[in-house]
Amino acid sequence: MQPQTSMSFMQRSIIITGISTLAFLPSAHAKRGNRLRTAAASDARSGSDTSGNAVLIPLQRMPARADHDGSKHHDASFYVGNITVGEPPQHLQVFFDTGSGHVLLPHMACKNRSCTEHVRYSPWASSSAMDVNANGSPVQEGSRLAKGRVRRTFATMDFTQADLGDGVAKGVLVRDHVCLSAGPEHHTSHLACADLAVLAALQEDAMPFESMPADGIIGLGLEGLSVSAFSNFYSRLMDNSHDVLPEFGMLLGETSGTILFGGRASVDNVAAPLEWFPVLRPHEGFWQFEIVQVRVNGMVVEQCQHGCRAVVDSGSSHLGVQSDRQESILNSLQSALFSDGKCNGPDLQIDLPRGLTLTLAARDYSDASCAVQLGALKLHEPQPRGVLFSLGTNVIRRYYTAFDWQAARIGFAPNEGSAPLDSNAHASAALNELVVF
Repeated sequence: MQPQTSMSFMQRSIIITGISTLAFLPSAHAKRGNRLRTAAASDARSGSDTSGNAVLIPLQRMPARADHDGSKHHDASFYVGNITVGEPPQHLQVFFDTGSGHVLLPHMACKNRSCTEHVRYSPWASSSAMDVNANGSPVQEGSRLAKGRVRRTFATMDFTQADLGDGVAKGVLVRDHVCLSAGPEHHTSHLACADLAVLAALQEDAMPFESMPADGIIGLGLEGLSVSAFSNFYSRLMDNSHDVLPEFGMLLGETSGTILFGGRASVDNVAAPLEWFPVLRPHEGFWQFEIVQVRVNGMVVEQCQHGCRAVVDSGSSHLGVQSDRQESILNSLQSALFSDGKCNGPDLQIDLPRGLTLTLAARDYSDASCAVQLGALKLHEPQPRGVLFSLGTNVIRRYYTAFDWQAARIGFAPNEGSAPLDSNAHASAALNELVVF
C-alpha cells in the first residue's frame, strides 16, 4: 500500500489585480438592507451551549466528486452545510474553511463547468445585492448593480486545497446578505446573517473546484487572510451581534457534524473541558499554534529544535507536514489492515505546551485501505524557522475544536472515545530518546 506522497500547503490567498473594464446586464433598482440579522430558530437549537445564544448549523460529510476523466479522490471529504444569500433567499451549500478568509461563490455569469455543475449565485435575482470595489464603495454611483461598461475591482484568488490540488478563481465583489441556514431549500429559517462583500467567481479552474461537493466556501480564517474586515464573514457576523460568545467551534463525527457560532459545545458532547492555546502570529490570518514535539508510540520522531507549529485546516481531510520531514515520519507510521477491517498501527502523538497531547490512532491517519495519509506540504512562500504541520478534519473528529475570535486562541477537548489531552504528562521524563529514520 502506497502512502499519500504529496499535498500542497493549504494557504489560500487573494490578489486584487486592479481595475478592469467589464460589461454587466442592467437590473432593476431595489432598496437594500444592510443590517446583520439574528433570528432565533427553535427547530435548530437542539442541545445546550454556554451562552444560550449559539447558532448551530448541521453538517453532512460528503465525498469529493470524481473528475470527468473518471479519476477519484479517495478518502477526500468535506463537511457541508447550508446558507442563503440575498433577498429573496438563494439556497447554496458550502463548506466552512478555517484556512481561507473570504466567502467564495460561483457567479451566475460564470460559464465554466466547475461553476455550471454547482448552484450559482445571481446578484441580479437579489434585491439586496450591490456591486462594490475592494474598499466597499459602490462600483457605479446611483446604481445598485453595475450597468453597461464600468471600471471596477477584479479579484484573483489563488486557492490550494490540500486533498484536490491548486487552482484559481477570478471574480468581482458583491455586497449582500449571507445567512446561515438550518437546512436545504424547504427550511425557511435564517439563523444569523452577515452583510459583507462576497467574491463572486466569474471563472473557476477545473482543479480543485469541479471536484468539490459544495457550491461555495465560507472562509473562517482571521482577518489577515481577508482583503479587509468587510470581506471577512465572521468579523461581519460579530460586528452587530450582542450577548454572544465571540467564538465558533466544530464538532464532527464520521458521517455528520455541527458548527456552532457564538457559543460552545455542551459538556454532554465532549469528554473534558477545553484546553486553550494562543494563536501564533495572528496577523497572518491562520489558526496556528505551537507544537512541542511529535511522537509515534511514545518515541520522538520530530524534536522541534527550532520550533514547530500546526495550522488547523477544516478544508482538508488529512494531516500534512512540510516536505523535508515527511519521509522520516511516514517511515514510522506504517500500518496494516487486519482481517476484521480495522487498521493496525502505532499511535501518533502531537505534544503541546503544558504537558498536553493530541493522540491519533491508525484509523485516524489512514484511508479505508489502511494506507497512511500524510501529505508533504509545499511551502510557496518563505517560512520562519521550524517545522510546519497541518491538521485536517481527521483531528477535529477526535477533538472538539473551538476558535476564539476575540482572544485569538484555539481550544481542544476530546470527543467521546478519544484520548484525553493530558496523556503525556506522566511520560515526559521517559521520552528523551529521539528516533532517527
